[in-house]
Amino acid sequence: MYISYTQSNMDFFKNKIKKYQEKKLDEILFKIQFHQSTKKELEEKMNKMKFSDDKLTKDISYHGKMIEIWIANEKKLRKQMNEPQ
Repeated sequence: MYISYTQSNMDFFKNKIKKYQEKKLDEILFKIQFHQSTKKELEEKMNKMKFSDDKLTKDISYHGKMIEIWIANEKKLRKQMNEPQ
């Protein structure tokens, strides 16, 4: 009985962890999509301008860096999700 109770608890926690990881992955993918679309909009706006705008350039750079960070986070999380528990 103790063994089945322990196994039941382990399954419970594994399921909780899996759900948490899936939720985090959804959040990460949303953030990647957000920064990609924002960067694209800013680049299009920059291309239509006849002069250079430093703030716009910094914003584009910021969103590019955020994309890199969130993609790295996605890779780490996917690696964790694929590891056996």
